[in-house]
Amino acid sequence: GLSLWLVPSPEQINLIQSVLPKRPSHPLASDHNLSPHSYPTIRPHITLASVSVPNDALAGPSEWNALFDAVPAHQHRGSVRANFQSLVVDDHYFRSVLVDIQRTQDLVDLQSQIATNLSRSGLEPRAPRFPHVSLCYITDEDVYERERAAQMLRNTGIVTESQDAQSISLRCGVGSLSGFDGEEIWAVKCEGPVETWEVHDRKVQLNSMW
Repeated sequence: GLSLWLVPSPEQINLIQSVLPKRPSHPLASDHNLSPHSYPTIRPHITLASVSVPNDALAGPSEWNALFDAVPAHQHRGSVRANFQSLVVDDHYFRSVLVDIQRTQDLVDLQSQIATNLSRSGLEPRAPRFPHVSLCYITDEDVYERERAAQMLRNTGIVTESQDAQSISLRCGVGSLSGFDGEEIWAVKCEGPVETWEVHDRKVQLNSMW
């Protein structure tokens, strides 16, 4: 299918990627015991909408344009803040270990308008568990790894929970992130292995002053 992603600034992408769970190398779960589809390299993002097209392999200009046209024009005026809320282990490959994002009005309005515009184009948008950022993808056959990965993030202090349990932060090197600033919206063709997904050359800049 095709998806619209809200992505952080390049600096924040690098910081978040630096602390994402990695494929373990310890004897109890060595590489050759894990599915090759577990722990692919992923880019931090919030999925705003995903759609299926009649033939995903042949997605043409009209499908791509429908995605870009769905982004509200006023959204070009500034970045969208995404605050980290909680660390979650889920039961789906694409949501194996994730961070739920606080449902701010800005995020909800953006996603709602995009979904409405896509529906008007005859597409059927979906965005399961919106909004969230996945930290790793782990197959069902390696399901035990999901809890292990989440526990590793907690035990190493990468994920720390606020005293009121209403938010978390990610420790990235010497600093920490309580969220990220969504500065671009990407259109992505999500077909085949994760590391072969194609990001469209055109990107919607949200922090443009023009």
